[in-house]
Amino acid sequence: GEESYQILKDFLGDGIFNVDGDPWRYQRKLASYEFSRRAVMDFSSSVFRSKAAELAQHLSVVASTHMAIDMQ
Repeated sequence: GEESYQILKDFLGDGIFNVDGDPWRYQRKLASYEFSRRAVMDFSSSVFRSKAAELAQHLSVVASTHMAIDMQ
């Protein structure tokens, strides 16, 4: 509503979290392209590969020193 908009305008501006009606629909349409299934899958796959490589390196170091680790 207008009261919330005025309170948060300096912080959130006219973005999707601070507008209603047509401006909200416009912001949502713009954001929808960033959250398409393909975009999310590409991003999550990249993050998974990166984190898996970090884990593999850490496990390699641990294995070579015969240290015990908590996998949880």
